[in-house]
Amino acid sequence: MQKTQQESRQTSALAIILSALANVLLGASSVYWRALNDVSSLTLVAYRVSLSTLILAFLIFTFRRYNQIERYTLKLIRLHCIASLLIAINWGVFIWSSINGYILESGLGYLLAPIISVTLGTMIYRERVSTGKALFAFLVFGLVALLMVLIDNFNHGTSILIALTWGLYTYLKKSTSLDAANGLFIETLFLTSCLMPAIFLLDLPITQLSELGTLSSNLIWLAGAISILPLLMFSYSTGKIPLSLTGFLQFLLPLTLIAIALVSP
Repeated sequence: MQKTQQESRQTSALAIILSALANVLLGASSVYWRALNDVSSLTLVAYRVSLSTLILAFLIFTFRRYNQIERYTLKLIRLHCIASLLIAINWGVFIWSSINGYILESGLGYLLAPIISVTLGTMIYRERVSTGKALFAFLVFGLVALLMVLIDNFNHGTSILIALTWGLYTYLKKSTSLDAANGLFIETLFLTSCLMPAIFLLDLPITQLSELGTLSSNLIWLAGAISILPLLMFSYSTGKIPLSLTGFLQFLLPLTLIAIALVSP
């Protein structure tokens, strides 16, 4: 019994560490996307999705995680397909804001997202949140809303889209029984399957590698790893700790973004 409790505490501690690290890495990735400012956001999302799918397929079959495929149900596939659309919108807006200098807007959007996660955790999963944490969440919401109103030339759409897509994505990840790799694999595979026909049918302007500069053509190959590593950490930890705690750890993401915005030229 004591051994089981100790293992449970160790699992929770690991999940907290990974969740915190994932949020810091996701925030810091804005520096990477900004270095690719000569590439369109649509092209970056396309490479991000396709390379992420290849990496996840390699991980699943290398480490024999395909045994979970038999657990795929229509309900779970539908859940992850919806999650994939949310993360695709989030990726697109985040990349666009990083490239175009709207890091503060994306930071405040990610600052609002945990409020959504905490609220859903208390309303749907009946998780208890202390009075202090609840007051802190409402204070953050009030301050962010005030900043969004007072800052001149503020791009409100960026913040709202990031907040809604990331907050709802976090909630959906809590609802799945699949492990991190299999859940993400369904999401990226679905996006890839939608992307390929869309490129040809809608004639989407995806830039070829040969048309990119030397630096960008080399950097873009890292798009999958930079996307998948923190999302694997995040997906793993979301299933191990309460959604409300996940929400509070998400504050690290916007704090990283805001710190980058303050020091960036």
